[in-house]
Amino acid sequence: MEINTVAFLTSAHSPFDDRIFYHQAKSVSKRFKVVVVSSTENVKKTVGNISIIGDNRYSSDKKKKIEFFNQTLIQFNPEIIVCSEPLPIFAAIKYKKKAHLDVKIIYDVTEWYPSKKNLDGLPFLKRILSFFSLLSFNLYTSSHCDGFIFGEYYKSLPFRFLFQRKKWAIISYFPDLKYINHQKSMLIPGRICLGYTGNISIEKGIKSFFDVATIVKTRNPDVAVKLKIIGSCISDKEKEIFEKLCRAAVDIDIELLERQNFEQFSDELVGIDILFDLRKVDFENNHCLAIKVFYYAACGKPVIYSDIKAIRREIDVNQFGHFVNPDHSEKIADYVTEYMKNPDLYVKHSQAARKLAETNYNWGIIEPLFLDFIYMFQT
Repeated sequence: MEINTVAFLTSAHSPFDDRIFYHQAKSVSKRFKVVVVSSTENVKKTVGNISIIGDNRYSSDKKKKIEFFNQTLIQFNPEIIVCSEPLPIFAAIKYKKKAHLDVKIIYDVTEWYPSKKNLDGLPFLKRILSFFSLLSFNLYTSSHCDGFIFGEYYKSLPFRFLFQRKKWAIISYFPDLKYINHQKSMLIPGRICLGYTGNISIEKGIKSFFDVATIVKTRNPDVAVKLKIIGSCISDKEKEIFEKLCRAAVDIDIELLERQNFEQFSDELVGIDILFDLRKVDFENNHCLAIKVFYYAACGKPVIYSDIKAIRREIDVNQFGHFVNPDHSEKIADYVTEYMKNPDLYVKHSQAARKLAETNYNWGIIEPLFLDFIYMFQT
């Protein structure tokens, strides 16, 4: 089979998602025509050799969403289809059967499915039924895939066990350094800026983040403490909690920014001294590799992270920051104070972070592995 066109399908991510568009699609477009298809926003444009098609009119209608994916596949006639979720896989299966073509379907697994967010808010019995229904759908669609790309080790294990004869590769979330605004980091005496990015919620650690900031300010009343938060609340309840936290943060400057476009994301990190991720350590989080840790390292930022099993397996955060128990706010505040009292340690961790990104954790290192896996399906 000769490859002319590769399609990327997603029902949950933006068509300009960092992994799908800025890394995978742009790499493949160096050799083949590419189309990125998303059901999360309305868009129709071309960037270089990449066509981007999006339609979000069918957010709650799965049948129409599948038909949208199917019709777009018929229009572009790809030989390889890379899907980020089970629903687009189902559309790809339908297309393959109807077209009677030797199309190869690849599942890019970056999320647990079903995950907590698929089941939150459901009554107990319905949660159990939904879990097995979604799991069965995932297994059915996966069985029709020709190969798997995994973003991380732990999410690969169920698929590698159940589908041992299928081709697979682990392609992680390392950033292309050309998108990173790296500037030398130094602490300014008398001030500290702490950063938080992503979904604003208790589960993701926003309360622990505020607790640490309050302790740091109490211990250092003459230091100007600033919080820079980039993201949005995931529910009205979380928004109410967040607003209460902001009101209670006495003498602390708070800057809140909405989610940034990918290309501007690292620009907003420049003025932040230390980046935090204090998510709760439950089963799902413990087996999820936090994507932004690689971006923080590439920006040369010291970090303070919950001690997550999946992160510890991939990268030694202690070389450029600290693994912590997110409930131990006093101890975390000790680490912040240590940086303030020992700016040389801060610079050392900043330099170590950037060096790790340059030598071990950037897209240039894993791009050939990704492309080789795609070429593997060319016969």
